[in-house]
Amino acid sequence: TESLNDFYLLGKIKKGKFVKILSKSEFSSGNYLDISLLENNSTGYKDLEIFSDIPKFLLSDYNFFKGIENGKLTFNTSFNNKESQSNLVIEDFRVKNAPVFAKLLALADFGGISDLLSGDGISFDRLEIDLSDNNNVLNINEIFAVGPSISILMEGYQESSSGLISLK
Repeated sequence: TESLNDFYLLGKIKKGKFVKILSKSEFSSGNYLDISLLENNSTGYKDLEIFSDIPKFLLSDYNFFKGIENGKLTFNTSFNNKESQSNLVIEDFRVKNAPVFAKLLALADFGGISDLLSGDGISFDRLEIDLSDNNNVLNINEIFAVGPSISILMEGYQESSSGLISLK
């Protein structure tokens, strides 16, 4: 289990809300977590950027990301009270305990067979997720993952009121 050391945060609060954050921390293993939030006065949007050498630390509460090991994460979002546009990138990671369907797809390639037999999970070079949200619908503009043995491309949406998820 990782822990954060030497966590530093400088921030500016206006009317009870952060309008600026600059944060840096080191994990116990010598890896880093950086967070910045800046308010763009001309557009009214806030821009949030997060970089982590250990994606699992930030993603462990989300079922979609269960099993991610290693890698580097960059998350960027621009948002206001009504909408947001976000991009998540994770590079050079593995997925342990992948769903059976993903394991079957990985078997189509010798590299995938090697990954599965090693017990270290399915390796990926890059995962990129582009999202937009307007408080009614979360649009998954694209989920793109590519690795030596498997590639995934999806899009879809999730309705906020009903929880309905549609992916293709």
